[in-house]
Amino acid sequence: MVNIYDNANQMAKDLQETEQFKDLKKSLENLKNKPESLDLYQRMDKLQQQILAAQNSGQSLSDDVKKEYQKINEEVRNKDELKDMITKEQALFQMINDVQQAMTKPIGDLYDDLKAK
Repeated sequence: MVNIYDNANQMAKDLQETEQFKDLKKSLENLKNKPESLDLYQRMDKLQQQILAAQNSGQSLSDDVKKEYQKINEEVRNKDELKDMITKEQALFQMINDVQQAMTKPIGDLYDDLKAK
């Protein structure tokens, strides 16, 4: 019998060897060395957590939160380190999405005979 968890753990190790992972890691190291950009990232992360918590509890966002979000987004667009990090994140998550689709394809295939033709 196959131990799929061993395969998953190996895949996690292999992920760290990909160009996409290494590029993101390098981008994050660069971000850490730029105090102004790091501060902006931390503010953005904190605000995103607040927004997510509000959405998960069904609360609407206040005008102040919306304005702060717009302000931070504008600042992010003007910081090369953050733009680079976001680009690298997107590339890594695209690869992960592709792998996930390949892994779940057999599940979708199980349902093929049930679909209307």
